[in-house]
Amino acid sequence: MVLEVIVENIREASEAEHFGVDRLEVVSAISEGGLTPSYGVIKQITQDIKVPAMVMIRPHSHSFHYDAYDIAIMQEDILMAQELGASGIVFGALTKAGEIDRDLLENVIDWKGDMDLTFHRAIESAQDIDKAYAVLREYGNNITQVLTSGGGDKATDTIGRLKKWVADSQTDMTSFEILVGSGVTPDNIGLLHETLHNTQYHVGGGARIDGDFSKGLDVAKIRALQEAIK
Repeated sequence: MVLEVIVENIREASEAEHFGVDRLEVVSAISEGGLTPSYGVIKQITQDIKVPAMVMIRPHSHSFHYDAYDIAIMQEDILMAQELGASGIVFGALTKAGEIDRDLLENVIDWKGDMDLTFHRAIESAQDIDKAYAVLREYGNNITQVLTSGGGDKATDTIGRLKKWVADSQTDMTSFEILVGSGVTPDNIGLLHETLHNTQYHVGGGARIDGDFSKGLDVAKIRALQEAIK
């Protein structure tokens, strides 16, 4: 079982490691949904923390459609994450029509080398989420996992779709895993896990003191999350 927690800096990463978190998603500007962290933050975490770190690659929060200038920045940031020893990257992109941006995805798969790849919740912004999911399936395990709520604001809103996708991932070993996220808390992770029997969960505010990203990680909440998915 994998419990992935969002962190923004070395202090939070150190807390997460101490509390036994399995994997980190490293971002900046969580108030904008998470953007690419700085060189310094990535370097500190990859040098000092043993927990695998997935680095967000997202240059802005305007949309999930990126122009040539954005893409050039993303390529440099992916190479930076690789050089600094990140375990993987977190990325997602759509065309102006709201479909998976195949060209950019294929470039990212090439640029990332041996790093893991999470395709993030851009899938929730797709014009047709089921079509977007089918497109991602074509890339097999070139994508390590897809972070998704299944289309709802919260994972608990679309359990039916999530259940199907998790079943797909568990019966097809050539495909990606599903990383269940959005609104996951100690209060609902037990229901999610009992229903989905999934192997990994992504938590943001649900692991924070008062659910507030300006405050630190809450050890009691993390313990409860870990206990629920044992």
